[in-house]
Amino acid sequence: MDAFAEGSPCWADASLPDLRAGERFYGELFGWTFTEGGAGTDSSPGFPRHSRALLDGRPVAALVAKKDGRMPTAWGVHLATPDLAGTVAKVREAGGTVLTEPEAASDAGRSAVVADPDGAVFSVWQAGARPGFGATDVPGAFCWAEVYVRNAEAADAFYPAVFGYELTAPPFDAGDFMAWALPDSGRQVAGRALVGDVLPAEMPPHFLVYFRVGDVGDALRTVRRGGGRVLVDRQEIPGATFAVVVDNQGAAFAVMDGESGGDDGEAAGEPAAEAPSAAATSADGT
Repeated sequence: MDAFAEGSPCWADASLPDLRAGERFYGELFGWTFTEGGAGTDSSPGFPRHSRALLDGRPVAALVAKKDGRMPTAWGVHLATPDLAGTVAKVREAGGTVLTEPEAASDAGRSAVVADPDGAVFSVWQAGARPGFGATDVPGAFCWAEVYVRNAEAADAFYPAVFGYELTAPPFDAGDFMAWALPDSGRQVAGRALVGDVLPAEMPPHFLVYFRVGDVGDALRTVRRGGGRVLVDRQEIPGATFAVVVDNQGAAFAVMDGESGGDDGEAAGEPAAEAPSAAATSADGT
């Protein structure tokens, strides 16, 4: 599999207090099966205790056991880089914070955890044996990500400085939302929204991960049946429907149906994106 383009979301994982409960919830919702990380999910070199999620045998995400109960229960996104040390240096130069220094995850690759100037946390991944997603933009797989911030000006300076993104507005009224396009291809891979546009204003800056589903209504019924709850109910946007939900342990994520980003389900090079975003709904549409 080819490497993911620099700045592309290449992996997503959820930090949870109970791995088995997470497996039951996401297995029912997305049809995932799981392979344990390490021996019996014990930590292996560079990896915390975790379960890798598979969709038709292809890796699509991971559930990670929280080491410390004080840490947030949340989904996180990993952005690809061919030069981890160089990207970490750019994060610092652009006003971000390095939370964990670059470290090896066995032979799979190397990663660092960083935060933007507003405090939104994400990981940076330099691939080794594991490039990232084995499938994207098919039901049960990742399809989009966006960061919710309070300071749009700071975010719109930081992310292009680190990853070279070109900022583009969608071809419909999306308020202050901006999409991130790769500089060489123009392909949209993620975006920036403002906290309070769709999600509650009291939420801290953070990344929101989207997963494709066949039907949002069916997905919401499964979420509720599994002990989760709906944070933002079904929203219609051009070409798609989305909703923001919380799993049975408190981790928020989004589900989306509608038009495909054009991928055939094989994640080779970069994930299919160019998907409608939650921020594309105006305040009076929520």
